[in-house]
Amino acid sequence: MHIIWKFCIGFFIFCSMLHTQEYLIDNTHSSVSFSIKHLSVAPTIGHFQDFDGILDIEHNQIKNLKGNVVIASINTYNAARDEELLAKDFFHSKEATLQSLSFQNNLLRTILTINNISKEVTFKVKITGPIRNPSLILKEKNQEKNPLVTQPTNIPLSNPKLNLKTNDIDCGCYVSYGDNVIGVELIGSINRFDFNIAPQTPKELLGQDVDIRIILEASN
Repeated sequence: MHIIWKFCIGFFIFCSMLHTQEYLIDNTHSSVSFSIKHLSVAPTIGHFQDFDGILDIEHNQIKNLKGNVVIASINTYNAARDEELLAKDFFHSKEATLQSLSFQNNLLRTILTINNISKEVTFKVKITGPIRNPSLILKEKNQEKNPLVTQPTNIPLSNPKLNLKTNDIDCGCYVSYGDNVIGVELIGSINRFDFNIAPQTPKELLGQDVDIRIILEASN
């Protein structure tokens, strides 16, 4: 009886995996950004240029979201400030990671790890789509070229999941060139002291709260 029960559980998990759809994240149209107040009055905005992740969605429900950013890719639009942020007082690990725990009522519970410190953080989530890429519809009306490109470039479609059987051309600037394109926006906030980010800098000079915004465009 115990063996049968284990088999049933395993079969249920297997079936769930079959229905979960993994989406390919289009980094060109995705971003990981943050803002924090300087002198308690004006938010300073920055983002991480180097990031990647895994996104699994079933019926517009996030089943798995895993991501990481390379700390050295931080960009606050000021080279001197970026160099200061890369000092050990702010970040002393090479990466920050995020792993989803559960998704319910448009709230995503995650484990966020920064400076080798892991904390649970909840993000508000907005999901848009999935839709069929409009350029595909337009392209079907004119097979000569991609109507979104004024001058064809002979660069192949960049979505690695597409099977190229013709000499199709495209701008090559994005991967979300499919029948199921989805947008996911996450908004959350952390206390920088919880992650040992510049612990010696008082909140009057550098705000305590760091707002995080993650935008993902993906397709399968």
